[in-house]
Amino acid sequence: MNKKTIESLEFNKVLALLSDYAMSEAAKHRARNLLPIQDERKIKRWLNETTEACKIIEKSSSIPVHSLHGVEQIVTLVDKGYLPTPDQFEFLGVFLDSVKKIKKFMIKQEYHAPIVSSYAYSLYELTDLTEEITRCIRNNQVDDYASRGLSKIRSKLATLDEKIKTKLAQIMKTSAFYLQDQVISVRNGRYVVPVKNEYKRKFPGTIIDQSSSGQTVFMEPQDLNKLQDELAYLKVEEELEIQKILGQLTDLTAAYKHELLINIEGMVSYDFIFAKAKLSKLMRGNEVKLQPNQGFQIINARHPLLGVTAVPLTITLGKEYMALVITWPNTGGKTVTIKTIGLLAMMVQSGLHIPAEPESSFCIVKNIFVDIGDQQSIEHSLSTFSSHIKNVIEILSYSREDTLVILDEIGSGTDPREGMGLAISILEALYRSGAMLVATTHYSEIKDFAEKAAGFQNGSMDFDIETLQPLYKLIVGKGGDSQAFSIAQKLGMPLDIIHRAKEISYQKPNVETNFIPAINERERLRKKEDRKDNKQIQAYQVGDAVWIPHLQTKGIVETTVNPMGELKLVVKGEKLTLNHKRIKPFILAEELYPEEYDLDQVFDAKDVRKKKKLMNRKHVDGLVIEQEEK
Repeated sequence: MNKKTIESLEFNKVLALLSDYAMSEAAKHRARNLLPIQDERKIKRWLNETTEACKIIEKSSSIPVHSLHGVEQIVTLVDKGYLPTPDQFEFLGVFLDSVKKIKKFMIKQEYHAPIVSSYAYSLYELTDLTEEITRCIRNNQVDDYASRGLSKIRSKLATLDEKIKTKLAQIMKTSAFYLQDQVISVRNGRYVVPVKNEYKRKFPGTIIDQSSSGQTVFMEPQDLNKLQDELAYLKVEEELEIQKILGQLTDLTAAYKHELLINIEGMVSYDFIFAKAKLSKLMRGNEVKLQPNQGFQIINARHPLLGVTAVPLTITLGKEYMALVITWPNTGGKTVTIKTIGLLAMMVQSGLHIPAEPESSFCIVKNIFVDIGDQQSIEHSLSTFSSHIKNVIEILSYSREDTLVILDEIGSGTDPREGMGLAISILEALYRSGAMLVATTHYSEIKDFAEKAAGFQNGSMDFDIETLQPLYKLIVGKGGDSQAFSIAQKLGMPLDIIHRAKEISYQKPNVETNFIPAINERERLRKKEDRKDNKQIQAYQVGDAVWIPHLQTKGIVETTVNPMGELKLVVKGEKLTLNHKRIKPFILAEELYPEEYDLDQVFDAKDVRKKKKLMNRKHVDGLVIEQEEK
């Protein structure tokens, strides 16, 4: 898959999420660089690994996966003259303990996770190396009992150190007069006492250091000179013995380098597999079926990055039809829909679960080509249209069977008629190449083409005309309408303008448009005066639906406009009197109701309708219907 496809479909964002669930840097790197593959057996194994890991996570919240923490560096360099530090050997010991634990843990999962658990058998426990590290290293230091020689040296050091401190205590007591304060410190690796500068020649000892002010000199008492020389010698012996022990541990580690590298790879693999399972749980994903050469059957799928808020998508492609064309309206979710199809295909071929029903099935595609979004190139001085076309030309050169092509707003950015013709010819060429194709468009002519062309299917994004909101739901088998006239009418555009717009838009080709003649100046002034005198009042009929802007709802006209310019409306079951200026035409009565329709059913209250129905059947004593004045 090329970089443009990965970024356009946001596959890199899915991989970033996957990386967040990995513990080790090696597993994070593997997650960030995961790419779809075409090997059917390997894809099925990867998917099955993710499924088994999900089962393990459901049964156990604590899985002994190690973060490695620099273990790779130690193992890689041990046979190249590198001497690890005590704390690095401690990390290695913890890693080996984790290997032992995960091997034991995974073998117990063999019944419900046979594939994932089988990898544990290739891990090496390396008991002798583990025991040697545990014996020699404690609390990030070489232990006193790591060797007999180190034990003797440290015993001598402890005795000598105690002797020096006892001697110092005596000197501090007997020489208090010469001292700045009663504090023992270490300078340049030797014990010293703080002597007042004026007594430095009288105090028996050697100056080692002095304070920044020069008021105090730090002197090694003469009586400690030989003892401290002996202490320094013992410390050199200690360091040599430590280096010898670390060298032996390094040699032992190097002897097991091959086994340790296998352990590291095994731990990284487990880290990566369980990261896939954690991502699946986050997305509420499932393993889907892999059915080569049978197209896509996607059931109740959601965009992986939108979560449960996304509207489910159900679609087939590459079965009854090879190309789907989605039309209208803007902001209706077309782009998200086509991205979802491509992204899910990439995830499946990468061994990842997807947020869709497990009955969904996918074929294997060799490549996915996309042209999505604003492709304007400032660097190469290309317009949006030119960049799109350049991209499509490249796609045409690579398009063939077992590829998926995704095109957003095909043919847009130029003259509508030429863009429409170019779009249809591109769609035909892509279809002939054998590729599966999903495209979105604004052109109604392409909708008509897809309706008639073999191998094509129309689709549209659902739209709620009442709320003027897109529903983000794909309807396959029906081309979309722009809803421009419906939206304009809903927002209060006068009906005569709507009707005229329809007349112009839907006229037959090559028929000269009968545009409205210019109004002469006298007529324009007369109409202006009429408006000033309030003589032009919209003629509403009983039963007309009207739009009430300030209430953002519709009502039904019950009485026509009175001399005061008011009319009565039924609004959500309640009666309301408004001035004609506060409402706008919406739908005429003849468009709402059939001929001879009894409008009393709209205006009468429920109890009145019941009484009328009863009276029509028989006479009922005492039954009265009170009519309010209109």
